Amino acid sequence: MNSYGTPSIGIRALKPASNYKIGWIAPENWEAAQTRIRVLNVHRVLKSWGYDSKLVNYPEIINQNYDVAIIGKGFDEHHYKNVKMLKQCQKVVFCDLCEDLIGWPWVNEILQLCDRVICCSYKLEEKVKTVNQNTTVIEDAFEVI
Repeated sequence: MNSYGTPSIGIRALKPASNYKIGWIAPENWEAAQTRIRVLNVHRVLKSWGYDSKLVNYPEIINQNYDVAIIGKGFDEHHYKNVKMLKQCQKVVFCDLCEDLIGWPWVNEILQLCDRVICCSYKLEEKVKTVNQNTTVIEDAFEVI
C-alpha cells in the first residue's frame, strides 16, 4: 500500500549475468588517463550488458578460460602474433579503438583478425568499416565531419 492506502505492486526487472568472461589485454602505458577513461566507459557498458570483465594478459585468457579478449592499446608484430594465437584457440577478440590508426603498421592486419571493433565515435567507425565490417560504437569522442 502507498501512503494513501491504495494497494500497489512494484515490478523490478533484473538482467541475468552472462557466463562470458572478458579479459582486457593491459597495455604497457596502463596509467595513461585516456586509457583508463576509455576502459572504464567500455567496462561499464559491458557490465550493463551482464558481462564480467578483468584486466589480464594473453596467456591468462587461454589458461583461465576467458571467452573474449579485448585488445587495442598496442599494435605491433607481437600483438598480431598473440591475436592470431587467440583466434587459433577459438577465442573471440574485440578491438577497442579510440583513435584513427587505420593504415598504421600492423593495425589493419590486427583489425581484420578481430571479431568486432569497438569504436569511440561514428566517424571512426566509418573508417574502420573499410577494414572490418563488424563494428560497435561506444561513443566518448566527437569528431567534426
